[in-house]
Amino acid sequence: MYRIVRREQFSDATFLWDVEAPDIAASAEPGHFVMLRLYDGAERIPLTVADFDRDKGLVTVVVQALGKTTREMRDKFKEGEAFEDFVGPLGLPQHIDKVDHVVFVGGGLGVAPIFPQLRAFKQSGARTTAIMGFRTKDLVFWEDKFREFADELIICTDDGSYGEPGLVTAALERVITQQKPDKVVAIGPMPMMHACVETTRPHGVKTMVSLNTIMVDGTGMCGSCRVTVGGEVKFACVDGPDFDGHKVDFHELHARQKRFKTEEDKANEHFAHVCNLEKQLIVEGKRNYKKLATLPPHQTPMPERDAHERATNFKEVNLGYSVEEALQEAERCIQCITPTCVAGCPVGIDIPVFIRNILFRDFDAALETIYQSSIFPSICGRVCPQETQCEAQCIIRKYKKHEPVAIGRLERFIGDNARAPKSKPIDLSKAIGKVAIVGSGPAGLAAAADLTRYNVETTVYEALHVLGGVLQYGIPSFRLPRDIIDREIQRLKDIGVKFETNKVVGKTFTIEQLMNGRGFDAVFVAAGAGAPTFLGIPGEFAGRVYSANEFLTRINLMGGDRFPYLDTPVSVGNSVIVIGAGNTAMDCLRVARRVGAATVRCVYRRSEAEAPARIEEIRHAKEEGVDFFFLHSPVEILVTESGDVRAVRLQKMESARPTSAAAASRCRSTSLSSSNATP
Repeated sequence: MYRIVRREQFSDATFLWDVEAPDIAASAEPGHFVMLRLYDGAERIPLTVADFDRDKGLVTVVVQALGKTTREMRDKFKEGEAFEDFVGPLGLPQHIDKVDHVVFVGGGLGVAPIFPQLRAFKQSGARTTAIMGFRTKDLVFWEDKFREFADELIICTDDGSYGEPGLVTAALERVITQQKPDKVVAIGPMPMMHACVETTRPHGVKTMVSLNTIMVDGTGMCGSCRVTVGGEVKFACVDGPDFDGHKVDFHELHARQKRFKTEEDKANEHFAHVCNLEKQLIVEGKRNYKKLATLPPHQTPMPERDAHERATNFKEVNLGYSVEEALQEAERCIQCITPTCVAGCPVGIDIPVFIRNILFRDFDAALETIYQSSIFPSICGRVCPQETQCEAQCIIRKYKKHEPVAIGRLERFIGDNARAPKSKPIDLSKAIGKVAIVGSGPAGLAAAADLTRYNVETTVYEALHVLGGVLQYGIPSFRLPRDIIDREIQRLKDIGVKFETNKVVGKTFTIEQLMNGRGFDAVFVAAGAGAPTFLGIPGEFAGRVYSANEFLTRINLMGGDRFPYLDTPVSVGNSVIVIGAGNTAMDCLRVARRVGAATVRCVYRRSEAEAPARIEEIRHAKEEGVDFFFLHSPVEILVTESGDVRAVRLQKMESARPTSAAAASRCRSTSLSSSNATP
């Protein structure tokens, strides 16, 4: 956990955190960024390092409350509280070269990450000009900090309420024309950085921009942060985030940034609904806030295993509510003035409050409410006779033929899905040596197990926020259930293996530092296969073109199939094409079916007999409705004017001997198309 040492509010939307993170502070440089995650199930968001204090071990981030996560950071995390994950420093630092004059342009929240670069260039002897852009005077922050290191400070506001009226590009144009600086550094919203680049381009002034907003995992593993720079593919996570703006393909980036607009609009509607409930039930204190006549008369059905199947095994019959089903049922509770259901509960659970927290999507608070009276919600939610106790007293059952709120099912849902308190690992004693293991995938876990059996103290360092490596992010749960992974890792913890997540060896600290500064006798590197590769065909940088790593990571690691109830979106449209026929391709095909794609097709340039996937995996995919196009090779991804995928052009292949040129000459082109197709 990482503690918020200091919190400062600049405006209704903008605030600062000083986070206690000595490892990151010790290695941070201007231009670096960190990945932050509040709790299990929350999204990983990139934040540029706004400042750092190596002596105090503090890292400063400045945040603007725009989306669900940043609003939650603003509203629910106070000074002194802690959050789950803080990983870094990541990316490459800004190169502080010897130049005479540097102009810094910060737009809105981009002002914060500009500051450490401004300070570094000033301390290197450069003349500095800072242009700070805000929508209004009320949003201005850090003016005094900038004046300390800026030879000239220009503040612009869109509405003219402070400083110069208008956009930062007007001030930038004037400075360039009059002074011709050696370098411009621009950080802010994508449109602002693009505009700054086009302003400096005619003058030939090198302009650096930061692209950390396009990241997902932050380690370069998923490929979502790919960008074309000077005609070459770069990854903002590892090659950036700062790039020469004149070489960045901004048109490509703008198109890709629109790929989740529909999902994000729905999430905003969802958030607005929750805010309205909080206003009615908390601020205004309303009860009986719904009319009985508007309620669905029947309980949300409990999903059950097929009768023929369950008659042959001991798997649980009632499968439990999904998040959507639980929310649907919680909406049937009218939060009545006199909650008679509480009197019907033998242990006196405050039922309206725990259901209210479900309405607010705060499942942990719901669990805390139940824990005040009962520590067995998963058990009681399954076996207690609610129909003769709390549900028998539910007021809505007295209205015509309405069924009571399914209180027991909601209690079970919270017991199964809210975050329970963590158990403490057991320390290893009498170790004969000390070994660091880089990576918690299969190789790292196997090494940790063997070394510990030989009485060696082992510490596993993992770059992500969960343990298991490819077992977690690469293999879907229908092939490898997560509770199996957790059980095995817990077994390692119980015998004394130590784990540290969010530690990127080579960035947070080096192997040499592990050996010399942290006292390890040896280091075993099990870092995994690395970043994805792409085909190099036209159109592969369209918005809904995923690498297998990104697609599976969004689902397996970040819960994209449960967006917006969890925070990471994924979008597949109606038709999905997966290129390749290995085991990873089979995972993508079968996941795509599970997240709702009506048509899923596999495209592979060789025959089925030559497909590298296991025969069983191909059979499973066919049984689940996947179509296969063997002996087809993709040559181009066709996109719409808005940057969405509309078709994939394929070249039909024929099996031939490696030396045969005749077969190649008989290849012909075809295409697969569908609205919102996702290769």
